[in-house]
Amino acid sequence: MSVPAVSSPWLAALRASLPVGLGYLPAGFAFGVLAVEGGLPAWLALAMSVFVYAGALQYAAIPMMAAGAGLPTFALTTLAINFRHLLYALPMIPSLPRRRLPRAYALATLTDETYSLLSTMSPVERATLLLPVSLFNQIWWVLGTAVGSLSGSTVATHVPNLDFALPCLFLILAIEQYLGNRLWHPAAAGAVGLLAASWLVPSQHVLVVALGLAVAWLAVGFGGEGKA
Repeated sequence: MSVPAVSSPWLAALRASLPVGLGYLPAGFAFGVLAVEGGLPAWLALAMSVFVYAGALQYAAIPMMAAGAGLPTFALTTLAINFRHLLYALPMIPSLPRRRLPRAYALATLTDETYSLLSTMSPVERATLLLPVSLFNQIWWVLGTAVGSLSGSTVATHVPNLDFALPCLFLILAIEQYLGNRLWHPAAAGAVGLLAASWLVPSQHVLVVALGLAVAWLAVGFGGEGKA
């Protein structure tokens, strides 16, 4: 993706973030509504989007918090869902800001959609826009959460199945990545890993096992290609 040349990198970042914003606003909105419906106060839903800012984890946290899940459950779920961000961060290291605080923020706010957007830019554009794009993307998510948490049950009664908003966003992201790279192996590994884990282990362990199987398959596949 090539960002049009403009005088301000912040304006360029705003323009670049608009496609992500079109997904984050409804997905954040759905999270806010579902969080309030699940018994969480609006301020807590908003605080999660500001300080946690992990869409899939935030959705998963709603039923766990409602059920009073313990710290070990939260820790294991967080590790399973967010482990992929470690892989995202590695190729972004050369583009990270040099100052400590902006660098830490850029790493903490590196989401699937932000990585997908930045990975299509040239190295020069990426180094310039990484921090402002990350900030604008979080703003979209927080704005959606704020509106959704304030709307609460009023919207939930008229718009069913809001919890499907985030899976739709991931599906769109996966399609865009395939169209850009034409690699079917990651999607196949995820699908087969999920089916195998669903058959092998209880439902509460499916995510962790599916992730492990998919990573193992991809590691073996890429290892074989490297040896060849």
